[in-house]
Amino acid sequence: MTSPSPSDLCWVIGRTPTERAIAPALRAAVETEIENVRELARARLGDEQLASEIMELAIQRTVETLAGLSPVSVEETRVILTRFYRNEVRRRLRAWRKLEYRGTSSEVEWLSPSRDRSFALVEVELDLEALLGDAPAELRCAMLLRYGSRRQWGEVAEIMSKSKEATRKLCERKLKRIRKRLGI
Repeated sequence: MTSPSPSDLCWVIGRTPTERAIAPALRAAVETEIENVRELARARLGDEQLASEIMELAIQRTVETLAGLSPVSVEETRVILTRFYRNEVRRRLRAWRKLEYRGTSSEVEWLSPSRDRSFALVEVELDLEALLGDAPAELRCAMLLRYGSRRQWGEVAEIMSKSKEATRKLCERKLKRIRKRLGI
């Protein structure tokens, strides 16, 4: 995409007699400064394509400033235009710095914790499925009642319709196999 010409950038100048009087000096100032704006946008913002947008904003502000003044020279117009486009570059840099995160992804996660806590629940379910996947349904139930719900062995045995010792021994054997599998 080709960059717009200085005349194309001056489209923001209105049609009032005052603004028409400003137009020749402003157009000459834009022709003089357009390369400086492109270089500044490339060097400071990293994108030369922003130059035309920055220049349009600077032209608008310059027209507003010069509207109440008597006829001005190209040099005075250039000074005012330069001030406005440099201010716009500074504004954009400040805005981008506010959005910039520095550090690793784990630091960013720590600074802005996830609002969705369901991932932890899904991970727990996956871990339980992996650990208790080969266990019979009654053993899973007994382990979840004892270790998940923190029920007493007597309550677990009553729900399982087994003796307290048998239920405890069954769960301990499975825990021993899980520990061995995990290397604990």
